[in-house]
Amino acid sequence: MPEQSATRWTIRNEERVAVPSTVDGIRAALPADQRAHFDEELGRATAETVADVVRHWVLNLASGPEDEDEFTRLEAENEGAA
Repeated sequence: MPEQSATRWTIRNEERVAVPSTVDGIRAALPADQRAHFDEELGRATAETVADVVRHWVLNLASGPEDEDEFTRLEAENEGAA
């Protein structure tokens, strides 16, 4: 299996921001009060949904407070499509 980088990059407020791309990296980057919630979601994930859970938390780390309204809208749309 090819080696993958433990870091991804995104742009926030016109600046390049490093975002972890491993489960351990995500967990370490989360505030203490969010780690248990991350672990619970990951523990309930199936083989089919684990990537979605990881992507959700990466987006959480990569976004700022100004993005919350947009994420709420997108999640509502996604739930309506299910």
